[in-house]
Amino acid sequence: MPTLHIVRQSAFTSDDFKQCLQVTRINDIIVFIDDGCYNLSHTLISTIDSKANISLNIIGKHAQARGIAIDETLYNTINMNDLVQLTLKTSRVITWQ
Repeated sequence: MPTLHIVRQSAFTSDDFKQCLQVTRINDIIVFIDDGCYNLSHTLISTIDSKANISLNIIGKHAQARGIAIDETLYNTINMNDLVQLTLKTSRVITWQ
């Protein structure tokens, strides 16, 4: 089963997202919440291998509150209820904060 990675910090101010990417495996799921939403515009986002089938998700309300536009062809916009469902569908959850 995949791992759910919840990224709460911006890579512009923290190494959390970089560390997350170092342990992410095929079919894992990443959810950007809080200031983690800023990672959509960080250069690290382009280092994710598309062949790894990493699901990239963002809490829509958190991005909206920060004025971040979401390219829905690259990212899944989810809500907090969806996040709870993801915790039940994964083998473990890591919060990067």
